[in-house]
Formats: sequence, C-alpha cells, structure tokens
Amino acid sequence: MNMNGMNMGASDPNYNPNDQVSLDGLKPAQEPCYKKGDQVTLLVDHVMAHMIMKMKGAPATIVAGYNTRAYAVDFYTTNDHTYVKDHKWVIQREIKGQTDDSAPLANGTEITMEANHMAGMKGATGTIVSSQAGNVYIVDVPPYDGQPAMNNHRWFLQDEMKPLQK
Repeated sequence: MNMNGMNMGASDPNYNPNDQVSLDGLKPAQEPCYKKGDQVTLLVDHVMAHMIMKMKGAPATIVAGYNTRAYAVDFYTTNDHTYVKDHKWVIQREIKGQTDDSAPLANGTEITMEANHMAGMKGATGTIVSSQAGNVYIVDVPPYDGQPAMNNHRWFLQDEMKPLQK
C-alpha cells in the first residue's frame, strides 16, 4: 500500500511510495481557511491512473497546508503507459527543473514529473492542462464509498473542500 492507502504500485514493483518530493521549505498556506487537524468535506473526485477516486462527499482531516502553484496535467504512466487525463494536482516543485520561485508554466507546456503520487508518475512526460496559484492541502481520508483509507493524499485546493458539518 502506498501513502494514499491504495496499492497503486501493483503493476510496478519498483514503485516506492516513500520516495516523494520533499516539502522542506515549502511556504505555509497564506491566510488558510483550514489548519492542521481541521475536519472538512471533499467536494470533488480525483483521478488516479485509470480510475476515479470517489472522494466527493468524503470527510477528511487536514494534514498540512502550503502556498504554491498547482497544475492539472495529462500524461502517460511510465510503467504501463496508461493515459491519465487531467490529473489534479502536481505542485510547482514536483515538476523537473522547477522550484517554488520559478515562473508559472503555460498551458500546453510539456513537462517531466518528479511527483510520485502513484506508480508510473515519477519521470513521466506530460502536458500542463491548467494551473492555479494559492493554498494546497494534504489530507487524510477515511474509508469511503467502498474505497480504503488514503493517508497524506497530495493535493486538494482550498475551493475543493468545505468545513465538515457535524
């Protein structure tokens, strides 16, 4: 199982879920709506490889919040050449040759990913679909809608969540 609680490395024996881009020095969220430990409801599903992760309506706990640019990308995985359309999100420093202070990349720009959110992502060549600057969050999601728990799921944008109604 990887950091997301899903066995996304099943088709890639070389996948190491602990081999993630370091977040050391990443700017903390600016005027965040959510702080570490806050309970939220997720408002969108996310795509992982060829499957949609059913997260819309799921409760989640904020693990951390940062301020950076997030990109939606299209790419083919390196392990089985699965086409992943509109993967949300990869942050600026998870793109080869980019730093937190790099200029924003334009839609249509070809990139190589350093992100390792799932098997076959790291080293994949992709294309920027869209981007958004602002606060991004890592969340823990308990088992939901038949799916196992996902811990330290990278990334959700601030507008992809709302406070959990108790």
